[in-house]
Amino acid sequence: MSDKIKLWSHQKPELKELILNEGRITVKRKYIKDKYGQQADIFLTAYDFFVQKFKDLVSRPQDAEYPFWAATNRETASTGTEGVFLCFKVPEGQAVFFSATQWNQILNLEYLPEDQDDRKDFKRKLESMGLSPGGTTDIILSPHYPLLKAKIKKSWQKNFQLTRDPDEINDDHIKAALWELKKDWLI
Repeated sequence: MSDKIKLWSHQKPELKELILNEGRITVKRKYIKDKYGQQADIFLTAYDFFVQKFKDLVSRPQDAEYPFWAATNRETASTGTEGVFLCFKVPEGQAVFFSATQWNQILNLEYLPEDQDDRKDFKRKLESMGLSPGGTTDIILSPHYPLLKAKIKKSWQKNFQLTRDPDEINDDHIKAALWELKKDWLI
């Protein structure tokens, strides 16, 4: 890898202005709560998990609470909402990379299986308890099912890979995370 890696991020236009005016920006918990409203707890459950893994790989600035999302190409950077695409040349030690497919499963608070047999075993376990295989969000957010909740979260720890090298991710849709966006990185 080179000293810098090109990444794309899709952001609200006002964030581009903030970067240009302030020199750098970070994400606060309040922004996530404001953006997702009543659904914020679902996202924060997944984001809190991500932050715990991310901070072990890249030093977190004191004022950064959550990451910015980026991608290795413009197409996968899109959030599907109104915004602008920003392109950055980021020092390679400042970003981590991960499978967008697996991350979406975690965002949906789903079990992240090791393989197809593990997926089938977990589905059977849920069905034997009278639970819907698609009901893992309820398991994670409820005060009930502590063993299932622990099993789901353990599957995230065990099977979700963060790396500093995008070539280590086995997914066509690679995403990246950054603690901050800097004016110096904009291209």
